[in-house]
Amino acid sequence: MSGSGLTARLGFFDPVAAHLRRITGPLRDNRRFRRYFIANQVNAAGTTMEVGALAFTVLASGGGPSGIAMVLMANMVTGILVSPLAGVAADRLPRAAIIAVVQVIIGLVTVTECVVIFAGRAQVWNLAALAATNSAAASFSSPAQTGLMSVIVPKDQLGEANALAQLSRHTIVTIGPAIGGTIVATAGAGYGVGLNATSFFASALLIAGIRAPRVPRQVAGIRADLIEGWRAVRTRSWIWTCLTGTAVMVPAWHIGYGILGPPWAKAHFGGAWAWGLIASSLGCGMAAGAAVSLLWRPRRAGWVNCLGAAALAIPDPLMAAGAPLPVVMAAVVVAAAGLSVSTVVWQTAVQQLVPVDQQGRVSAFVSIGEISLAPAGYLLVAPATGAIGVRGTLLGCGLVLAVANLAPLCSRDVRALTLLDTPPREDKGTTDAISAVP
Repeated sequence: MSGSGLTARLGFFDPVAAHLRRITGPLRDNRRFRRYFIANQVNAAGTTMEVGALAFTVLASGGGPSGIAMVLMANMVTGILVSPLAGVAADRLPRAAIIAVVQVIIGLVTVTECVVIFAGRAQVWNLAALAATNSAAASFSSPAQTGLMSVIVPKDQLGEANALAQLSRHTIVTIGPAIGGTIVATAGAGYGVGLNATSFFASALLIAGIRAPRVPRQVAGIRADLIEGWRAVRTRSWIWTCLTGTAVMVPAWHIGYGILGPPWAKAHFGGAWAWGLIASSLGCGMAAGAAVSLLWRPRRAGWVNCLGAAALAIPDPLMAAGAPLPVVMAAVVVAAAGLSVSTVVWQTAVQQLVPVDQQGRVSAFVSIGEISLAPAGYLLVAPATGAIGVRGTLLGCGLVLAVANLAPLCSRDVRALTLLDTPPREDKGTTDAISAVP
C-alpha cells in the first residue's frame, strides 16, 4: 500500500479522535472538574444502594402508600421553605464549601436513619422528620452545584461536563439498585442506608479540596438578593413557562413511579428485588440519555427539553395495563433516557444564559417551582386510589405527564430557545465561565 493510501485510511479516524477529545475534554484538561466528578460518583455509588430502602422501610412499618407519601411530602415542604435562603447562600459563599458541609450533614442524618432502622424504631413520623432534615440540608447543595460548574468549567465545555457527570453517575445507578434491592431483601434496609452514609463523608472530603474562583458581585441585603433572583426568573419566560409544566410533572411522576410503584412491584412482581431491577432500568435509561447528550449537541433546547421529558408518560399506563416486568423495565429505560437528555439541555441552558452571579438564586427558585405542587399532589394519593383504584390513578398520572411536558411548546419563547454556539477559548489556563451572559 502506498504511503498516501495509508495516510488517507488513517485520516478516516481523525474526526473520531477529534470527537473523543471534545467529549472527554472536561475530564482530561480540568483538574477541578475531575475532583468534582469523582466526588459525585462516590456519592452515587452509596446512594444507589439505598434506592427503595426507605420506601420498603415505610411499608414494613405499616405505613403503606400513604406513609410513603407523607415522608415524601415532609421532604418536599422543607425544600420549598429552605430553598430561597439556599439560593442566596450559593451566590454569596464559596460554593464548594457549601456542598462539602451539606454532604457531612446528610451523612450524619443518614447514619441516624440507619440506627433507627437497625433498632426497629422506624415509624412514619420519625422517617418523615429525618427526610425533612435531609431536605433542608440538600436544598443548599443544588444551587451551589449549578453555580460551581459554571466557574470551574468553560462555557464551551458545559454541555459535555453535564453529560459526563450524568453518564457516569447513572451508569452506577444502573447497577446499584439491583444490588441494593438484593441487600434490602436479604440483609435488611439498614445496610443499604449505611453504605449511603459512608459515601456522603467520602464525597465531602473530595469536594472540600476544590479551589474555585470567587464570583465578583455586590452583596445587598437578603431581601434585595431574593428580589433580584426572582426577577431573573420572571423576566425569562422560557424559564417560568417550562417550570410551570415541571411543577405539574413532578407530583404526577412521583405518585405513579415513586409512591405506587414499590407496592405495585411488591404485589405483582415479587417484592424488593423486582423494584431494584426497575430502578436499575431508570439508571440505565439515564445513562443512555447522557451518552446521547455527549454525542449530540442540540441547539433547539426548548424542543429537546419538552419532548425528552414527555417520555415520562410511558411507564405508568403500562403498569396499569398489567404489562410484564421486562416491558415495564423497557418503558422506564425509554422514559429515563428522554429525561436525561432533557436535563442536560436544561442545565446547560441555565448555565449559559443566566449570569453566573445569579445562578444560585435562579436554581433555587426553579427547585421551589418544581416541587411546589408536590405536597398537594401527595395528599391526593389516598383519595384518588380509593375513588378510581391504583390502575386508574396510574393512567391519570400518565396523561398528566404527557400534557404537562408538551404544553410549554405552545410558547414561542420556549420553541425559540437555543443554546449558544461554541465560543473560542481565550486562555487554556482559565475559564470564561465567570463572564455573565445577559
